[in-house]
Amino acid sequence: MSDVKGYLKSRAPFALMVLLILAIAGILALLYEIPKGPFIHLAYVSLGLCGIFGAADFALYMKRLGDVRRELASGQSPSVKGEFEKALAGRIGELETELRDSTDASSARYNEMVDYYTIWAHQIKTPISALSLTAQNIEEDELRESLMTQIVRIEDYADMVMGYIRLDSESSDLVFKEQIIEDIVRREIKKQRSAILAKGLTLTFNGGENTAVTDSRWLGFAVGQVLSNSIKYTPAGKITINCSKDKILIEDDGIGIAPEDLPRVFEKGYTGYNGRSDKKSTGIGLYLVKRTMELIGGDIGIESEMGKGTKVTLYLTKT
Repeated sequence: MSDVKGYLKSRAPFALMVLLILAIAGILALLYEIPKGPFIHLAYVSLGLCGIFGAADFALYMKRLGDVRRELASGQSPSVKGEFEKALAGRIGELETELRDSTDASSARYNEMVDYYTIWAHQIKTPISALSLTAQNIEEDELRESLMTQIVRIEDYADMVMGYIRLDSESSDLVFKEQIIEDIVRREIKKQRSAILAKGLTLTFNGGENTAVTDSRWLGFAVGQVLSNSIKYTPAGKITINCSKDKILIEDDGIGIAPEDLPRVFEKGYTGYNGRSDKKSTGIGLYLVKRTMELIGGDIGIESEMGKGTKVTLYLTKT
């Protein structure tokens, strides 16, 4: 349809010229009182000839358009016919050069940004570790746990930055091998231990020695983000983690998610009702978890009810 519109638009001046000639002929026929019959026959013949030539011209137009598209698809410069096409081909070449230069510049800026944030994320680990060691030496239990909770949150945000950058990089450094699922989950629980204790939550971990072929770093990142959310949105109560050979289920007694927000929780930047009330939510955590699970060949499912809690299932393979 767009090709037909393009053709009609390009031939509109010729069509208007034919109509104008017929209109002038009609006016002259009226002025000189020429019988209508010959004029009508002339108009029919003229329109018929225009239709025949128009159909032939349209066929040639479509053939030429197809030739140009095939040449472009194969990476060739389209052959030019006539001064108009020569000028048009020259302009296309200029635009392609501008686009290539713009793309190269944008890619260079993006790579610079990735390098900067990669260095930043690695460097921030040093003061985080120093703060953690300092906080562990504080004798007052409540203050120590409170500081450790904030330190863990800072580390989570740094991991989120690294996860975001690596997901969009050309290489995500995936290493697939047989892993003990429970070991990956235990590492993430250990990282969040201070936050769990500070809020007085109960954590139940059920699992054995289930194994799966996966990437331990990326799966750990996904588990850590989900667990961090459970802790964040569970004022009191318990968190339960169940592992099996094909999935990890993380369930909490938290505030839950509104029904209207559930279909959109994996959208980038979507915070929902709870995120807006929290005012610190980035709306990027579950988005990254979704992309991470897809990256390692898995998936994520979520069920929730306001005031009763949330259940997140990390599927190690596509369901």
